[in-house]
Amino acid sequence: MRQVRNIVAMCALITATTLATTACGSDEPASTPPTPATSAAAAPSANGYSDSDGGSGSDGVAQAPDVVTPAQATPTAADTAAVPPAPNRDDVNVDARDFEQAGGQYFFQSPSGNVFCGFSSSNAPGTVVGCQVRYSVPGNTGRECLNTENSTYGVQIRQDGTVEQICTNQGIFVGQGSDTRVLEYGQVIGVTGTFCRSSEAGVTCYDGDRGFMISRDVNLAF
Repeated sequence: MRQVRNIVAMCALITATTLATTACGSDEPASTPPTPATSAAAAPSANGYSDSDGGSGSDGVAQAPDVVTPAQATPTAADTAAVPPAPNRDDVNVDARDFEQAGGQYFFQSPSGNVFCGFSSSNAPGTVVGCQVRYSVPGNTGRECLNTENSTYGVQIRQDGTVEQICTNQGIFVGQGSDTRVLEYGQVIGVTGTFCRSSEAGVTCYDGDRGFMISRDVNLAF
């Protein structure tokens, strides 16, 4: 009987102790140790740029870096590096009347016999000057010819200032055959403010700041 009273007394003591502990902690939640903050470097993307805040918008979403696509210029400065500077009246060293043919047309050919050119050719209405060749290369504007009698390369400056690379199946800038004089290397001819220069690199013609250069190895409109 005494053991029962001792057990009951012990249980009462434990219960009272538990209630007291609960009452003391009821106003404040049990505290837990803070979790240490960690930081991680932004992983680089496939293009080598980091998707970190440097490319983020206001909403925090990472944005891809700007991609700049270079504009394709036709022609570029490198293309025209070999083109002689535009001549003027002081550079003219031949008399255009020596190259004149019927109808106020003026024709010449290169010393190689590959390039034939004409000012105001009646076979090319609306064109102030143009040239055609026996053989050349595709033009920088993409024009491709066959280098045959029915498809030879040519280029012309029209009255509106546009420069066109063409294919031709006839002699529109060759003049009257044997009457077509040679414009020797180093010579410059001028007709009504339009000029052509003959050089070993090819024939270059200008109307203002527009023009072309053509030879066996060059076919450039600018």
